[in-house]
Amino acid sequence: MRMATACAMVLVLALASGCGGGDDGVALSLTPPPSTSTADPAPTIPVTPAPDPQDPTAIARFTATVPFGEKGSHVASEQIVYGFGTTAVADPQYKEVIYTVPLQGTVRYPASAASAPGTSKVQPSAGGGYPVVVFLHGMHDASDLNNAKGYDYLQKGLAENGYVAFSIDAGKINGLNNRNASDAGALARGQLLMTTLDLLRAGNATGVFNGIALPELKGKMDLDRVGIVGHSRGAEAVAYAVELNKQRVGISYQDVETARRSREAVVQAEAERDKAQKRVDAASTVVSDLTVKLFMAKAMLQAAQSQSPPAPASLIDFLTQSIQQLLSETAQAQARLTAEQAALEEVSAKYRDVNSFSRMINADSEKWLAQLTSPEALRQSGVVLPSATEAPHRIRAVFSLAPINARQLSRVTHVPFATLLPTCDGDVYTLNGAQIFDDSRYTASDESAPKYQIALRGANHNFYNAHWSETDDAQGRAPLYCKAGKIETLRLSPTDQRRNGVFLMESFLRYFVGDEFQFAPYWKGQAPVPSAGCPVGEARCDERVVLTIHQPASQRRLLQNFRSADASAKNANGLATVFENFGKAVQCQTLQLSGPPLRSAACTDPVSQRPVERLFTEGEKYNPSSYDAKTLLIWSITDQAQLQWKTAGPTVAIDTGDLSTQGFDTLSVRVAVLAPIGQEVEIALTDTQGRKAALRGSDFSDALYGIARKPDGAIPLVDAPEDALYADTGTTRPLLNMVAVPLKAFAVHGVDLAHIRQVTLRFPKASGSVAVTDVQLQRMN
Repeated sequence: MRMATACAMVLVLALASGCGGGDDGVALSLTPPPSTSTADPAPTIPVTPAPDPQDPTAIARFTATVPFGEKGSHVASEQIVYGFGTTAVADPQYKEVIYTVPLQGTVRYPASAASAPGTSKVQPSAGGGYPVVVFLHGMHDASDLNNAKGYDYLQKGLAENGYVAFSIDAGKINGLNNRNASDAGALARGQLLMTTLDLLRAGNATGVFNGIALPELKGKMDLDRVGIVGHSRGAEAVAYAVELNKQRVGISYQDVETARRSREAVVQAEAERDKAQKRVDAASTVVSDLTVKLFMAKAMLQAAQSQSPPAPASLIDFLTQSIQQLLSETAQAQARLTAEQAALEEVSAKYRDVNSFSRMINADSEKWLAQLTSPEALRQSGVVLPSATEAPHRIRAVFSLAPINARQLSRVTHVPFATLLPTCDGDVYTLNGAQIFDDSRYTASDESAPKYQIALRGANHNFYNAHWSETDDAQGRAPLYCKAGKIETLRLSPTDQRRNGVFLMESFLRYFVGDEFQFAPYWKGQAPVPSAGCPVGEARCDERVVLTIHQPASQRRLLQNFRSADASAKNANGLATVFENFGKAVQCQTLQLSGPPLRSAACTDPVSQRPVERLFTEGEKYNPSSYDAKTLLIWSITDQAQLQWKTAGPTVAIDTGDLSTQGFDTLSVRVAVLAPIGQEVEIALTDTQGRKAALRGSDFSDALYGIARKPDGAIPLVDAPEDALYADTGTTRPLLNMVAVPLKAFAVHGVDLAHIRQVTLRFPKASGSVAVTDVQLQRMN
């Protein structure tokens, strides 16, 4: 009866054609006018079938493709090892830590035009300069250049497509920054990067860089178009460089003098301690000698007195007087020893005091600092100090590959930023790039650039660097499905991981640095990963690459997040958000960050708004040797609603009043699936006339299944049987990933996008645990 009424309404309103019945759903879902209920009781929301791509009015997940893997328009130069002299770097907290680092690395550039036209679309500047990309490796070993050479496969590809690609060597920082850095070397690496860019800008016109000629690069660079890429600790450094580029942290002669005097004070205190120790040793020797003599004199006196016949009185008198003399001398020597020991304690305390603030630097740096007794001595040393006054560089894109986050960065703003999170990372197993992405996304209310989070399923930490690939970090703290030798391991080989990395990094840089707009559809979520970016033999691989997009402020409108304690009572529209039929629901402003500084979890009950414990624990607590499968772990520690249920069909109903979606083309929500491996989410829009359409999130996203399985019509609603081996919750590294549905997909089913009353999220699986945040409208185009 209800279906007949709905069909009659459709005919009268002439909004669409075709209604169906039965259990398979309907093409158009209409409901009576709004009632007082805030959400349909589970499980009565009909799910609209995915639009048929053959239907010209339909909206498919992908509406475009991007080219990749074709021949470039240039011949790349051979790899050049450059050396621009020496710079110095510092630590933000330890003022005595200033040490020298060589300005060296590798570079490739477009040497000539290819014999046949290629597909590159980057245009040189009016002066003939090409965009510049700079790579910065992270912590591995302290060898010269090996780490930097690990990205040559990326440098060569960029040069063939019209870019000058540098890779900076930071091996000397690697040799020290576990022992002398309060920030894991982020400032030191950032200063090395900034100084390198300063020298490139200063020498581009002449081909002379810090007095060293490299004529091949004369006029080759357009330093108004710069992209930076970092890996691991280098990835944190390039993210920090966004902030550092706006407000430089340089090194002055006064800073050098402070470091020199600090180290000089240590040397002086050490010398005083050594001298005092020698005096103690000398005094102790005197006491020891006198003690032996006294012992012998007493023994002789005893023998003289006890012999028969008795010794002459003159001998006994002599020995008695000698003992008295020795007793006096021993007492004086002991007093001197006690005084020298007290003096040693005093100078030792002084040494400990000054030395406790002195961190290790290399011997060459110690020698360099000791010679810098004047500004002229500094100038003559030839070491380039990081500038505090240089103009900002035109950094147009930042790609942060598996970063750490020692500085707890939150100001990566006003520059396109992408962070790649390898789910098989056994080194930075905490996936700290998610923190940088999340903590920076709302920092600037006028944010002008997009941000991207890329969850790369099956990738490990090391394989992106050819030198690091000798070590398989996934054998450490990586999930079970990443372990070599396991059945159906699902991990990527070094070759396949780099194939995908080349596509992601190169397309991002070519789009945002070189204005090669042919890559735009991928970074708008409208195109799949091309086959050249997939494992060998695979035409599609989007189940491996889960892209989350956070558009600039002018291109998004928030509907619901959980950054305030009353977020559900008063959502972004000032109305209520209701959680229905969940067994447990908790809203968290943040989860714990161990720091330093420590950031505590802050969670509340969505109804009473009273503080409560979080349902899911931070992923940094994961340890494969002691992991308890009953502990639910999540690797996104930002604001979120944590939800659990044991009956199919719970809903999150977000009231929006009378909301117009004009100016936007996408409705997105971020979902983390904690248990089981897969979940479906039905996303519904209801207009003010009661018309509703609900669409399956899995028709538009691979984010809802925790590991890299190709869609088969069953997952994510049904877990693949072969995945029972990996079903321990938490081990799939759950992250808040984006599920995005084109608004047209609702419009073609009759919903009035100019008057939206409610957004509903429904979870049809019989049970589960998920987290959600960032329900918002976005404009991708």
